[in-house]
Amino acid sequence: MVKTIILIIILTCIAMVSSTHAGKLGLISAWLFEERSGDVIKDVVGRNDGVIIGKLSRTFYGKFGSAIRFSGKSDSYIRIPHDDVFNAAPYTFVVWIKLKPASWQYIVWRNGDVWPESEEVRHIDIWIHDEGFPVFMWTAGKHKGQIDGPTAITDDRWHHIAKVYDGEKVMMFVDGELDGEKPSGGTLDTNESPIWIGSRPGGIAATGLFDEIGFFTQALSEDEVNTVKNNGLLDFATVETAGKTTITWAYLKAQK
Repeated sequence: MVKTIILIIILTCIAMVSSTHAGKLGLISAWLFEERSGDVIKDVVGRNDGVIIGKLSRTFYGKFGSAIRFSGKSDSYIRIPHDDVFNAAPYTFVVWIKLKPASWQYIVWRNGDVWPESEEVRHIDIWIHDEGFPVFMWTAGKHKGQIDGPTAITDDRWHHIAKVYDGEKVMMFVDGELDGEKPSGGTLDTNESPIWIGSRPGGIAATGLFDEIGFFTQALSEDEVNTVKNNGLLDFATVETAGKTTITWAYLKAQK
């Protein structure tokens, strides 16, 4: 119990002193799901806190610490308000997921609050095909890009997903391995839409657990993607205070 309280205090302090400074590798926002209650999902790096819409549950059995559970209901998701930083080029988006073998699931959506969208300007769009493999979609002017991953991941096991955009191509990483890449077709479209996690308008949602969601304003290399995957996001969430302290996930694990 004492060790659990210590963990909560440390994470609370991180959330309180987080500044607009990016973490290592350009980590600008990170949502770790360590809150024990409430509807707010803290961004432990920046100021982009999310809020739970509808009803989601929490579990202590995440990939790193706690996680959030999605029930497959499209009216229950996490909404993160718009910030211009999410229009970054390049960028990397990462997430750990543990999905049930349900049909048609959504990981992240950012193209408005209605479906079909009035204008297709997709910047971040990741979903799961009926056959269980991930799909990345984006738009760059009149170009519509899509990568269909060959690896089915709806097996109720943890999988790490990373979308990397380097300004010229989009790359799909699954469990640290490159599973597909395509030219972007130009600079990705930008928008002022919120981020939806675990659902999109129109009735498509995720069934399973999410943990460790991060947004970097850099295109991570394969080695960097694997380091993030293996170490956890908190290892990159540098907290700059007067003493310029860095608290790592390795330290937090030692407190358990």
